[in-house]
Amino acid sequence: MGLIDLSQNLFNMNQLLRAALVVIFALSANARANDLPSFGDSTSGIISLEQERALGQQFLRSIRAQAPTLDDPILQDYLEHLIYRLASNSQLEDRRIDLVLIKNPTLNAFAAPGGIIGVHHGLFFYGQTEHEMSAILAHEIAHLSQRHFARKLAEGRKNSAINIAGFIAGIILAATAGGDAALAAFAGTQGYSQNEFLKYSREREAEADRVGIDTLADSGMDPRAMAYMFERLQRASRYSDGDRIPEFLRTHPVTKSRIADSYNQASGFPKEIYPPRLEYQLMRARARALTSTNVRDDIARFREGLDQGSAEEQTASRYGLALLLTKEMKFDEARVHIRKLREQYPLNIAFRIAEAESYQAAQQPEIALELLEEALDLTPSNYPLSVNYAEAFLAARKPHAALDVLIPISVDRPNDEYIWYLLAEAYGLANNIPGVHEARAEYFVLNGAFDLAIKQLGYALPLVRHDFQKSARIQQRLEDIWAMKGS
Repeated sequence: MGLIDLSQNLFNMNQLLRAALVVIFALSANARANDLPSFGDSTSGIISLEQERALGQQFLRSIRAQAPTLDDPILQDYLEHLIYRLASNSQLEDRRIDLVLIKNPTLNAFAAPGGIIGVHHGLFFYGQTEHEMSAILAHEIAHLSQRHFARKLAEGRKNSAINIAGFIAGIILAATAGGDAALAAFAGTQGYSQNEFLKYSREREAEADRVGIDTLADSGMDPRAMAYMFERLQRASRYSDGDRIPEFLRTHPVTKSRIADSYNQASGFPKEIYPPRLEYQLMRARARALTSTNVRDDIARFREGLDQGSAEEQTASRYGLALLLTKEMKFDEARVHIRKLREQYPLNIAFRIAEAESYQAAQQPEIALELLEEALDLTPSNYPLSVNYAEAFLAARKPHAALDVLIPISVDRPNDEYIWYLLAEAYGLANNIPGVHEARAEYFVLNGAFDLAIKQLGYALPLVRHDFQKSARIQQRLEDIWAMKGS
């Protein structure tokens, strides 16, 4: 990274830091003025769950604006279901969780106030099994369930706002600029020393480990996976220099005692054999194929894997190979592998989508539509199938059909920025200009670009001046966005 890029990231971090300070001071002041603490809960008098939720949504918008996200419905759907399974068996009181999947090959995951969980796609490369991936997610859910953010505020009312502001800005910078710049953000925040942060980390991380292991066991996962993952991380960092230490370890330091504590706690649960899950191995292959920066090497890697490892790993290698062959426009060879996969697993949604993607990439969207429609007859309203169905309609220049698919999804998933991106494209192809501006406005809102959102709705308003309902809806949305901007 050059000095210009680093300077820009530090400038962005300072903007985020100022925004975080304003929000946290406002929340703290409001909490002191209006909220009474629950009996036995010292944190609720500092910041309520709803206030955490509001802060989390602002943080989520900042993350989306600063970090490159990986917009893939299949990976998103998989992680959402896995997180929901873990959260349902956790101590989390407010189970409204927003997942942001960041396109970054480093090993990192984080939790932020208000139910925000961030995952770098690189986590798929480090977690060898679904249990190991789940161990990291369960750990982050434990940070949320134990309300570590609110407890930090309760520990030091005078300077905690600044501390947490630096913490939030540091997470965002870690997702964009990397570890050294993120540590500089921590160290440079007023009233916040690196030693204090590490001390905080050791205390809270140990608690998150304990609670996370219980969540794994209650979710039917291997409780020893936490220790396995920590050992893997320790080995990964052993031969790394300062710039190559996995990002997760900068804020989650792993020690021998921490590994031993994880093993000791897990020893209280019966030891079982957990067979590998095909779905997780497929997601690992998909993450690698979608983010490949050296397609030739990754194709060779997947070819080697066709007869190596477990049966699940071999199947995943064939799937990854088919995806990359499609990317390289080698459609005939890709479909040979897809047919083998579908013969073995005829109902697998990922394989059906891979086949449809190969025809769509070959500019044969009508065949893709037939394949997806057949699959949707078996699993109606499936999120990844529906999004790919809409994309195929767009490729076939059938925007009204795409809108029929996308609009219900936008109602069910109003925080899904990719759906609003596709809606803007569909409205454009349908020559519905007010719809384009409204969809773009929602996309900009989710990325914290309130001025751009207001500008888009300003363009839309005169176009619908003869439609009372649409005018009233846009006027109300403008008021909502102005309120968000001023909060």
